[in-house]
Amino acid sequence: MMAAGVTKPQGSTWTDDQWRAIAEGGSDLLVAAAAGSGKTAVLVERIIRRISDEQRPVDVDRLLVATFTKAAAAEMKHRIREALENELYKQPGSEHLRRQLALVHRASITTLHSFCLEVVRRYFELVNLDPGFRMANDTESELLRQEVLEELLEEAYASSGEQDAFWQLADWFSGERSDADLVHLILDLYEFSRSHPWPDVWLREMAAQFAPDSGADKRLGWLDSLRQDVALELEGVSALVEQALELCGVSGGPQPYAQTLQEELEMVQRLRLAAAQSWELLREQMQQVGFGTLKACRGDQYDKQLQQQAKALRDQVKKTLLSLQEELFVRTTQQYGAELQSIHPLMTKLAELVITFAERYRQEKAARGLLDFSDLEHYCLQILRAPESTPEEAIPSAAALEYQAQFEEVLLDEYQDTNMVQESIVTLIARSGPGNRFMVGDVKQSIVRP
Repeated sequence: MMAAGVTKPQGSTWTDDQWRAIAEGGSDLLVAAAAGSGKTAVLVERIIRRISDEQRPVDVDRLLVATFTKAAAAEMKHRIREALENELYKQPGSEHLRRQLALVHRASITTLHSFCLEVVRRYFELVNLDPGFRMANDTESELLRQEVLEELLEEAYASSGEQDAFWQLADWFSGERSDADLVHLILDLYEFSRSHPWPDVWLREMAAQFAPDSGADKRLGWLDSLRQDVALELEGVSALVEQALELCGVSGGPQPYAQTLQEELEMVQRLRLAAAQSWELLREQMQQVGFGTLKACRGDQYDKQLQQQAKALRDQVKKTLLSLQEELFVRTTQQYGAELQSIHPLMTKLAELVITFAERYRQEKAARGLLDFSDLEHYCLQILRAPESTPEEAIPSAAALEYQAQFEEVLLDEYQDTNMVQESIVTLIARSGPGNRFMVGDVKQSIVRP
């Protein structure tokens, strides 16, 4: 059903849904579709129609078009220039189209990181940055991180007693000869926290969920997350059993295995159903997991190689399910809750270690005039977010309001790959109310988990 006022031209090859995405406006719009469905083509067509419309003209430099690679941004700028040239060929007298071609070279068709770099260079004074900063390469960043973290851990070892939370943390996450696992844990948490607009707040909130007074719902939130992970494992297990069953049905396949495998597939399906509902129901079903004996395949009609393949698939299923049963489903929900409470001091210490590391690492980079991509995002966010902002409400700064006035529309390609910092940046430079964001992406292929 076409929306009012959005009439598709005669002979158009666009589908109704694609045309709505191209032509509709006046509010935020997300085009969610699978890879290969023409999302980027829709985005480019929308841009072309907006800047070539002489009745309601929008200059190309009044649009922010952001994608995730420099190559994609260059390709998009090339396609827009080419389309404008084609339009000008059809309307050689159009001054508006000539103006758009002249403006394309300075249009904000870029990566999000390049946009952040532009913001930081323009407003560096607001975040006390040396204007001569440069981007650190991967080797520099890695060496500096290791240097800062080694110094921090040495101080922690020297200043903590053996009964302190730090020593318990080190005992839990370090081997007998090395604390490499603790180092990796701190660095991984640091990296993940940087995808949040308020990383320190997020870290402390995560640690607080282990507190005795945090409430059962928060503590059991960890179990809910674990349940979702188990559900993914069960999806893979189900596929393995189905493969084994398919082998039973081919010529020479181990047909006598089929009954047992079918029963085990039904068992896995019950597990998946339980995993979709609650931890307690899943635990109840997991405690009933068991495996029968495969019937013998006697006679020359059975292919030994197919038997071995089916057995190997089934062995993998057994190993996975029995391992899950032993590792996760022996303890009760109450025991899990008690364990979570007991490690609250350790998680609090871990969060503070990551926060301290993050600040020291920032200071070292600042002293050397270095920034990394994460810094770009966070300094950009700091510039665009008013000082009175809170984790619950981000208020646009004067700089953000300037960008809101500058851009008639903010268009994002591959939206599924934006993290929460990037989402916050885009929200601050986009207009509120009806909104002026246009986003395309395949949410099922997101590489970032909040």
